[in-house]
Amino acid sequence: MKKPSAIWVPPRWFRVAVVTPIVFIVAGTVTLLSPLLHLALAIIDLVDRRRWRFTRMGGLAIALCVTEFFGLIATFVLWVGTGLGWKIGSRWSQRAHNRVFGWYLELVTRALRFYIGFDFDLPLTERIDGPILTFARHAGPGDAFLLARTVIRDYHRQVRMLGTNKLLWDPFMNHMMLRLPNVFLERDPHNPQRQLDAIASMCATMHDDSVVIIFPEGGNWTPDRWRGSIDSLTALGRADRAGMAANMTHVLPPRTAAAQAALQACHDMTVVFVVHEGLDDLYSLGQIWRSVPLDRTVRASYWSVDRHEIPEDREQFTRWLYAEWARVDAWIDRHRP
Repeated sequence: MKKPSAIWVPPRWFRVAVVTPIVFIVAGTVTLLSPLLHLALAIIDLVDRRRWRFTRMGGLAIALCVTEFFGLIATFVLWVGTGLGWKIGSRWSQRAHNRVFGWYLELVTRALRFYIGFDFDLPLTERIDGPILTFARHAGPGDAFLLARTVIRDYHRQVRMLGTNKLLWDPFMNHMMLRLPNVFLERDPHNPQRQLDAIASMCATMHDDSVVIIFPEGGNWTPDRWRGSIDSLTALGRADRAGMAANMTHVLPPRTAAAQAALQACHDMTVVFVVHEGLDDLYSLGQIWRSVPLDRTVRASYWSVDRHEIPEDREQFTRWLYAEWARVDAWIDRHRP
């Protein structure tokens, strides 16, 4: 089966010294010109007359630039406030960064809701105390941001994430996420264990209010990825897993190595599965463009599993995770319109 997707990103010094100033200047310029840009988009839509698509999509891009601009200012203020980074790893600094990250995600999700036109509904079904390891479905634009925002803003938790390294191209994410205990996927064929050790370290240092978010599918669901995952499992001689994956038409088969490494690092956590439905048909910019405004509610749910109910043996763990992922798939099938 193919490894999680990872793309090349420039060295950190280049992202800080070159990418950040360029993006800051561009985002600041867009912020200053945002009233004129919105007016120009509205004029185009008056001529085009296609459900205000230019205003919606262009307005979303403008809103994200504004959020990026003020987000970069906030990261600089935090850096100065921690003694030019001297106390960046202290607990109060980590909580301050988590709070600012929550504000950033709040603005991003509000922009997505306002311009694209959808609502997000995750009802509180049970209260969970102590550290939490979350296995979440990954499908649709912004679903990771929606979940992280909910964890920080609604449940007042400290979030940690296993994410793709392409996020580091974004200056705010680069500065903010690397100051918090997150892990980014990077291919290292010479030392594949290094990535699993980093995941284990992220989970081993969890506090009682920490939530680690992992997307076991390794990427957003698309029809091509779904078919490709089944072909990859078949080519690897995993006919049993390929058969189970073929029966789960709404999700990709879960990757087990990172999930098990996270579980083995902390034995007093609660495992939570998070599932959502409503964005999975939007897996390209063309489909988003044709669909806006969405005028829909993204429904989500979750359930918990006690850590001591999860098998330790690798093969038994794989079967258990596939069974839970089949439950995720069945939930989606029941709630699709």
